[in-house]
Parts: sequence; structure tokens; C-alpha cells
Amino acid sequence: MDWTTLIPLAGWGVICNVWAALLYAQRVALRQGIMLKPRHHTQDDVPDSGEPPSVCILIPARNEAESISASLSGALAQDYPRLRVVVVDDRSEDTTAAVADAIAAEDDRLRVMRIDRLPAGWLGKSHALWTATREVTDDWLLFVDADCTLQPRAVRAALDEAQRRDVSMLSLWPRHLADSFWEHMLIPLCAAVMALWFGRANHSRAGSGSAFANGQFILIRRDVYEKIGGHESVRRAIIEDVPLAERASKMGVRCWTAGGRDLVGVRMYTDLVGVCDGWTRIFVGALRSKTKLALSIAWLMVGSLLPFVVGPYLVYQLIVSPKIDPMLWVSAGTCLSHLVLMYAVSWRFWKLGDCDRRYLLLYPLSVVVVSVLLARAFWWMLIRRVVGWRKTYYTLDSRAMIVE
Repeated sequence: MDWTTLIPLAGWGVICNVWAALLYAQRVALRQGIMLKPRHHTQDDVPDSGEPPSVCILIPARNEAESISASLSGALAQDYPRLRVVVVDDRSEDTTAAVADAIAAEDDRLRVMRIDRLPAGWLGKSHALWTATREVTDDWLLFVDADCTLQPRAVRAALDEAQRRDVSMLSLWPRHLADSFWEHMLIPLCAAVMALWFGRANHSRAGSGSAFANGQFILIRRDVYEKIGGHESVRRAIIEDVPLAERASKMGVRCWTAGGRDLVGVRMYTDLVGVCDGWTRIFVGALRSKTKLALSIAWLMVGSLLPFVVGPYLVYQLIVSPKIDPMLWVSAGTCLSHLVLMYAVSWRFWKLGDCDRRYLLLYPLSVVVVSVLLARAFWWMLIRRVVGWRKTYYTLDSRAMIVE
């Protein structure tokens, strides 16, 4: 027995088992009803008091002139009765405020707020939302990014789900509205890396501190938001959503994250530079650990790229080998199992975000480029310690927190 062959092969088997476990976890999540669907309002939905809770949608916007109109149209088209919308124009240098003002003039449910400065030690988005919430008294707050488009029943479906599951904080994964090659190539796999780290935190136990939220869509009870300290409590986090959910969970708040491809869509970035800069920042702020970044790179290199590197060699050896080598056939079988399991998991995950699964044919290229983005995030945390976003630059400490 050749131990130099058997030991790596055993490790390869462990990787296949991890992919099998991920496939099973996806099946369990779907059985738990992780995908939300819009539904029609019925008379039975009206509470005993005869009046549903009020909801305020808060949309932070900085230089979002191209997307704010669609975002506001979706927000104001909701079929929910007690609804208000607040746009927070955060130091925009384009016509964001003018576009929002024009829409507000036609609909008194919309209010436009303006912020002229960013205090030191604050993330711009957190400051904008915290400032806006000081003037909001509605029962529920819904934080939505300006590049998101809501379907008409999104608010009702999310609120119904939060009340049905008895959770005070609910977040949704949106539909992926890509339109360029690099968006299709990179964003689904970037999201998959996040799912690897936070997938099991979609339903957090109160007090566990393990939780996840997607800042593009977060619904939270206002009293709970005040209890956990709101965005002021995570003002130094370069990515506010995951730390906010973790803080909520630590303080006994029940959180839930679900798939919302039929309720909300988002186009985060429109070109390669935007994808690279945006996701590097997200990896720094969400993972907040050089160890996690390094492990993510290792998993992509070994857990995803390995069969594409070794597979052609094994096929060649099977063709030219003059005799039957059992270990060679076992290796080829393990490689094939790896590919089948990996594509089964990826096929289902891409579908959850309504991503174009044709781009899975170029999966190895996606793995290489996303690994480069993770390495770039590692460099930013280790050496650069500066993250730029929307013309604002933040100096970070070793924990990826903004230096005051």
C-alpha cells in the first residue's frame, strides 16, 4: 500500500463529504421554508385590532441618481396600508436628492432627509440610518438599499413571515439582477463564500451571538432596534449588517434570514472594478478575520479548484496506462464524485438567487478571481488598513473596525 497516495486520497474523500453535507444542508433549509413567496392579502390577515402594524422603509442613498427612482417606485407600490418611506440623502454629489424630491412631491408617504457631514468614527450608511430613525416612530423599520427593487407584496410577505416565525429581525437574500459578464461570473460565488460562513446562522437562537443579516433588506421591530442600540452600536463596523444581527442575537433577539428572490432584486455593481472593490470591502467587513479569509482561499483552491487541476491528469493516465491500477481508478472516482457534488450544490445555490447557471461552465475562472479578491481583502486587513467606498475612505484597525 502506497501511503503517499492513500493519505491525500483520504483527505480528498473528506472534501467530498463536506460537499455532501452542504447538499444535505440545502435540502433541509428548503424544507424549513427558507424561500419566501408573495401571497395575496385576505380578510383573515387583518388583526383583531382591525389595524396592521405600521412600517417605515428607510433607504440610504449616496450618489444613487440612476437607481433611486426604481427603488422608490418599488417601495411606494407596496400593497401594505400603513406604510411610509424615508430616503436619506447622504452627502450626494449628483441629482439623487432632486429625483427623490420630485417623487415626494407626488406622494405624501415619501419624505426626503439630507445629511451634510459624516462624524469621525462612523460608517456613512450607519450614520445615515441612525439619524433617520431618530425621527421615526413606526412599529417596524425596513432598511433597504437604494439599488434594491421591491416587488409589490414584499413588505407584507416579510412582515407576515416575521410574525409567523415569532422573530423580531428578518433579513432576505435578494434576486441577482446581473447584466454584465463579470457580475454573472463573480457575484454568485462571492455570495456562496458568505453562505459557507454564515449559512447555519440563518435562524439564530436568541442569546447565541451567531446570526447573519443582509443589509440590502432588514426588517426589525422598532422597539427591538432601540433595545440593541441601533446602528449607533455598530457605527465603527465597515459592514453594518452582520455585526447588527450578531449584536441582536447576543441580546436575546430572535433573527431569521430567508431567500427573497421573488420579493426583492438587486444590482449591486455594474462593472468589474465595482465588483472587485465592493466585494473586497464586504469580505473585510463581514469576515473580520485574517484566519477566515485565509481559510476561504484555501477552500476555494482545494475544495473547488482541485478536480479541475487533477482531473485532466487522471483522465490522461487512465488512457495511457498499460495495466489496471486500482488506486488510479479510485482517484478518478473520487474526482468525479467531487465534481458531481460540487456542481449539485452550486446548481441549487445559483437557483436560490435566480443567477444564470450557464456561467457555471466557467466555474474554475470564477474560483480563481474570487480567490484573488479574498487575497486582496487579506492584504487590506494585514497591510493597507484603509477601505474606500463612495468617495469616503475609512482607516481600519486590526479587527476591521473604523478608527475614531
